Amino acid sequence: MDIKRVVKKIIFYLVLTVVVVVTASILATYLYKDRLIDHFIREANKSLNTPVHVDKISVSSLKNFPFISLTFDGVYIEESFDKSSAPLLEAEKIDFTFNPIAVFRKNYTVEKVFIKKGFFHLKMDKNGNINYDIFKQPDTTSSTQTVKVDLSKIVLEETTFKYQNWLRNVDLDFTTPSLTAKLNAVGSVYDILAEGEVAVNHVSVNNTIWAENKQTYVEADLKYNDELKDLFIRPSVITINESDFAVEGTYQFLEKQLISLNVDGKDTDIQTLLSILPHSMVKDFDKYQSKGDVYFSMVLDGEIGEKTSPKMTINFGLNDSELYHPDTRVKITHALLRGTFIAADLNNINNSVLDLKDINGIVEDHNFKANLYLKNFETPYVKGNFEGKLDLESVFKFYKSESVEAGSGQLDAHLNFEGQVKDLKKKASSGRFKTTGDINLNRLSLKLAHYPLKLDNVSGNLLFNNNDLALSDVSGKLGNSDFLLNGFFKNIIAYLLFENEPVGIESDLRSKFIDLDELLAANPGEESDSKYKFTISPKLVLKFDCDVDQLKFRRFAPKNIKGDLIVRNKIAQSNRIRFNAMGGSITLDGKVDASYDKLLRVNTSFALDNIDVDSIFYVFENFNQDFLQDKHLKGKIKADVQASMTFSDNLHLYPGSLVSNISTTIIGGQLNNFEPMQRLSKYLDEDKLDHLVFSELRNDIHIENKKIYLPQMEVSTNVTDIKISGIHTFDQNIDYRVIAPLRSKKKIDKDEAFGAIEEDNSGRTMLYLKIIGNTSDYLVLYDKESVKKKIVSDIKKEARELKDAFKNKGKEETPEIELEEDDYFDWGDD
Repeated sequence: MDIKRVVKKIIFYLVLTVVVVVTASILATYLYKDRLIDHFIREANKSLNTPVHVDKISVSSLKNFPFISLTFDGVYIEESFDKSSAPLLEAEKIDFTFNPIAVFRKNYTVEKVFIKKGFFHLKMDKNGNINYDIFKQPDTTSSTQTVKVDLSKIVLEETTFKYQNWLRNVDLDFTTPSLTAKLNAVGSVYDILAEGEVAVNHVSVNNTIWAENKQTYVEADLKYNDELKDLFIRPSVITINESDFAVEGTYQFLEKQLISLNVDGKDTDIQTLLSILPHSMVKDFDKYQSKGDVYFSMVLDGEIGEKTSPKMTINFGLNDSELYHPDTRVKITHALLRGTFIAADLNNINNSVLDLKDINGIVEDHNFKANLYLKNFETPYVKGNFEGKLDLESVFKFYKSESVEAGSGQLDAHLNFEGQVKDLKKKASSGRFKTTGDINLNRLSLKLAHYPLKLDNVSGNLLFNNNDLALSDVSGKLGNSDFLLNGFFKNIIAYLLFENEPVGIESDLRSKFIDLDELLAANPGEESDSKYKFTISPKLVLKFDCDVDQLKFRRFAPKNIKGDLIVRNKIAQSNRIRFNAMGGSITLDGKVDASYDKLLRVNTSFALDNIDVDSIFYVFENFNQDFLQDKHLKGKIKADVQASMTFSDNLHLYPGSLVSNISTTIIGGQLNNFEPMQRLSKYLDEDKLDHLVFSELRNDIHIENKKIYLPQMEVSTNVTDIKISGIHTFDQNIDYRVIAPLRSKKKIDKDEAFGAIEEDNSGRTMLYLKIIGNTSDYLVLYDKESVKKKIVSDIKKEARELKDAFKNKGKEETPEIELEEDDYFDWGDD
């Protein structure tokens, strides 16, 4: 056989075939162009009951050679209702291809469809009407040749599918960059094979968004019976992040909407599963990754109706897997989990069940195991347990908490809990929530993100008893302050779980040192010049039995502090607090009422015993004046003080609110280099008034209306005997009266002093003087006979009246907080 002749024949026939096909295609295009367009449109109008708008129609034999292409540019198909809204289908271009040989035979079977930049908008309104009911019922009696649908290829490019079901509050949005499908129709039965990329923009159900912005690859095998309204999903695969999900099931909607769907994850991982869930649920975990066997399966089965919805069951878990965050070296190894989520009614997903069993793992060589059962997310019933040892540094490296910057130390926990969470909100039912177990703390430290002080070196035992927590030898430091607690935290679980829940604390507090400056500064005020902000939580009920070795507050540094502190309804009260300070001892009763807006009302009474006078002035920063300072004073003071005053929440005193009675005795007192006394030497016979020593001084002082009332008192000193009385205002205006013996008249002008000299009952000559002005600019003048007696009596009378008024006021406005056993933790049943 001549090979060359054979090759030539083959080439000839191939060329001939091509020529025939090309010729047939060209001829069919030109000969049947108008017939093809007319026939296609006519048959389409017979099948569709909604208008189709096309900007341009063209026929080409070269565009999809060797097939004839019927091209629609600017396609707009109206929906079956509400024609004025968005179209059912809008596309930049749709190509239909036909076999040219078949066209010669008047067989207008569509072989392939190409859709470019299409937008399908399917929807169901609130009345259940659909916008995609666009096909007419076929006329079985007609013998007219129709367009047959036997599509070997459907290509979608840059096409979006959007489905909105306003009746069920469902919104689906998909885009495919490139997807190829095959459609075969026999009567009303359609077989569809599809494969390609699909971008899931979002899946929204009841305003909850799932699988947002996910890139997937789909291999779908579908069978749809339009007469029975039945969609059968044959085994298909959806690939997400290299994880395959096998999908199979049915969807029927002839008379009722019935769905039965199975999804089974293969070779998946935790990151893929989390990416499908709503971001709001998993935002704290969406960066975590896994290695090992992670499984997932879902079954959706039931009726989708106005009052019914399908049941969803999800099974998931880990088998000897590894969980880790890509930014940290800490891992959970040998992780095990068996999980089930059951939603019996998707219309009410809150009434679902989450069951996590056999939770096991190892974190940094520490084992833990747990179980958790949760029913009804709206009013939860929970049951669970936890057992294991955790290293906090590893935990917070594995889980990045926004509220905790760092942690260290270990805790060993053994916990069991069960009950309705809502029962924790009421005292009458809180006992129904059962919590047992204990936590051992070992050198635990925490640095919070929004609190400047570090909780450090905490050790001790926490014992749970239902809703309460017992503290046994819990010690540690908060900033510079140390503590040792033994007592109870009542309602602690509700306080941790819910906002605005109360907590009751009954405990013994033992401390070597408390830095009150630092603790108050940890809650700074809103004003830029404020160092402190003092508040009392309305939900705090507290009873402390305090034993503190030393405390620091500004210049105040008491020691050996012992007593009770009770807090309730934003009121703090102490009874018989005793401490040593300023060279002596102090016994204090008092109440701080923080229930007013940005105000603190203080009522107190205290007794000073053997306190250094100069220390008082030093500690209280000379009471913000420089007239009489600690450097001028010496001696020991005993005093009984009653006072009421009002502060801002930044601990700024409102001076006009201060009212006080002070009964005082000063022993072994000294007044040194006090300028007003030195000026008196001009009028008196004495030259040593810069150093006065007196054995004992008694007086009752009253403070009110920004004035210090000093009734007349006699000061017997090493130099002379002087009687002093007067008024000193808070803005440093002074009006003092001084009566002193005059042994010689050489230093005075007799005419000028006339009326200011008088003999007393013992026959001594007494000189009456007054010191008036303000502390920076004052005068020493003669006090004339015509005014001296009236002024002295007026001062005594006014001071006595104010003192009596204060005593009555104090009895009415300072009731004690009375707390009986258990009663002070009655937080109500609201």
